[in-house]
Amino acid sequence: MIELVTVGETMISFTPQTSDAIRYGTTYSMRIAGAESNTAIGVQHLGHNTGWISRLSQDDFGHYILRMIRAEGVDTSNIIIDKQHSSGLMFKNISHCGETSVLYYRGDSATTFLHPSDLSSDYIAQAKILHLTGITPILSESCYTTLKKAAEIAKSANTLISFDPNIRRKLWHGVDYTSTILEFIELSDIVLLGLDEAFQLYTTNDYKEIMDTVFSSTTVKYLAIKDGKNGAWVADRKASFFIPPKSCNPVDSIGAGDAFNAGFLSGLLDDLDLETCGKMGGIAGACATETKGDIEGYPDKIQMNNILNNLATTQR
Repeated sequence: MIELVTVGETMISFTPQTSDAIRYGTTYSMRIAGAESNTAIGVQHLGHNTGWISRLSQDDFGHYILRMIRAEGVDTSNIIIDKQHSSGLMFKNISHCGETSVLYYRGDSATTFLHPSDLSSDYIAQAKILHLTGITPILSESCYTTLKKAAEIAKSANTLISFDPNIRRKLWHGVDYTSTILEFIELSDIVLLGLDEAFQLYTTNDYKEIMDTVFSSTTVKYLAIKDGKNGAWVADRKASFFIPPKSCNPVDSIGAGDAFNAGFLSGLLDDLDLETCGKMGGIAGACATETKGDIEGYPDKIQMNNILNNLATTQR
């Protein structure tokens, strides 16, 4: 059985071999990147069956994305191959001081043509968690209606809805999508957001105020507020816990938030206590920063348990 299902776009990600800017002709390696598939892969690594719904181009880029995600163990049986549209692309710039910026080329990509008819109600209904992000509904009107339909199916089946706002201002193109993000938060059971996103949505950086606002105005059951190298807060309607940052050697922070989501959601699927779920999120997020790719540093279940229990990993 698929325990977690997610819907969204995965792109071809070109990652620089050096910290030189694109304009200087740096050499790039090709990987995959997508907030939803990142989370699915992270949860799969931690011992749970996951599935991913999307549209992919029929060209070599589409086949590469499909092969890479399938190789991670994620179920891709609900992928639609689009013969008319291309895959989305992104190029990373990593500066000498370690800051990462991104250029997107994803307009009219195959995924932007997702349609509610692409969804299988039975496929979503079997899952314990449907994970969505705020990236997909702003890609196109049909993506928005597709995610609304997915949430409707999940609600009818008592499948928990997990949501990460994943605000990408470069994709907003001057339009304010705050109301769209808040609409999906109101539909959700689990909300996993960054502190900077919370300020955008609730005009406060005070974690207590954010918790009070979310829990008083929605039916959200679990909330995580991620603050990168400063740690995170996790809460339900009874308790909250600060999750200290795990020490790491960061190379690229992109994908860390998705990894946190994977760790936290895996803990929930394992029926672990809230604080341990938060610790799993923090560990996964820290591990993710130690590679240039989005998913290459994600821990497996053995690594996670060793770190949780302060056990050394045998190397030889």
